[in-house]
Amino acid sequence: MFAGFRFLLYLCKQKGEYNMNRDKEQKAILTINGSDGSGASGIQADIRTIQSLGGTALTAITTITMQNTLGIQEFYDLPAPLLARQIEAVMDDVPPRVVKIGLLRDHAQLNVLCQLLERYKPEWVVYDPIETTTRGERLVSEDMKNDITHRLLPLCHIVTNRIEVHNLAYWSVHGLRGIFAAAIATLLCLGRTREEAIHEAMTYANRQAALSQRLEGRGAERYNELLDLIAQHCKKHNDVQFYAEQMNVSPRYLAQITRRMAQVSPKYLIEQQLISRLKVAMESSDLTIQQVAYEFGFNSQSHFTRFFKKLTGETPTQYKKNKR
Repeated sequence: MFAGFRFLLYLCKQKGEYNMNRDKEQKAILTINGSDGSGASGIQADIRTIQSLGGTALTAITTITMQNTLGIQEFYDLPAPLLARQIEAVMDDVPPRVVKIGLLRDHAQLNVLCQLLERYKPEWVVYDPIETTTRGERLVSEDMKNDITHRLLPLCHIVTNRIEVHNLAYWSVHGLRGIFAAAIATLLCLGRTREEAIHEAMTYANRQAALSQRLEGRGAERYNELLDLIAQHCKKHNDVQFYAEQMNVSPRYLAQITRRMAQVSPKYLIEQQLISRLKVAMESSDLTIQQVAYEFGFNSQSHFTRFFKKLTGETPTQYKKNKR
């Protein structure tokens, strides 16, 4: 009797696991994309979008990027065989109804992706062509772009840059296009029609864009913090490393901030503030040029003269003479 009861429990358990696996397969979306360390775009944003809309996120990474909310610093495109093995491992085990494709930069990766799409024939293929970042950084070569047009696009059912998006606000927000595409893929997987999926995805993306504005504003905060520090310390410190250490960030990150906010380098901001202070000191005091040089931390008057002429086109002596 007890043996029969245990057997019934075993069958129920097996049926439950079967139903769970079947439900997982029915909601499975495979996203093939680059990795964004900031979480605002790429595979991280795709996973977040798919899960929040009720889908099951499966992943294959094409490119590892070193980036943050200010932009991309470096790329590492994974070898094509590694991409193929990622996709095959997923598709052999949990065949996705929908495949969403994002960043694709490598011809060999494109070859294996097209072969696998033709082999597995997913119900839907959604492609979000990522050619440049929202800040104008080019991600894909012209040759790659042409190869994608002739080989990948014929295998896709929806291509996001062919969709009218006049109702989609904040289109320039970092990562929003990828969120839009991932939402379309998820909603298709859940049974929406093409038109329903696009309409609901626009609504979802608009909502996410409004929330993301807080991350975008972080760069402005750090930029203002840098300006304050320069104003305080430029008389004694004109090296970028000093300010990076004060803010507990890398010099590269400072460069990203200043390029984003003012299209200049941190060094330029420091030097312009210093030159402005030097001019005021020479115009409004009785200090000699040598005294001004030492007050502002220059090792010698000749060093000060070279620095001043490089940035203004005239020597300190000429400047004082012209201001009389």
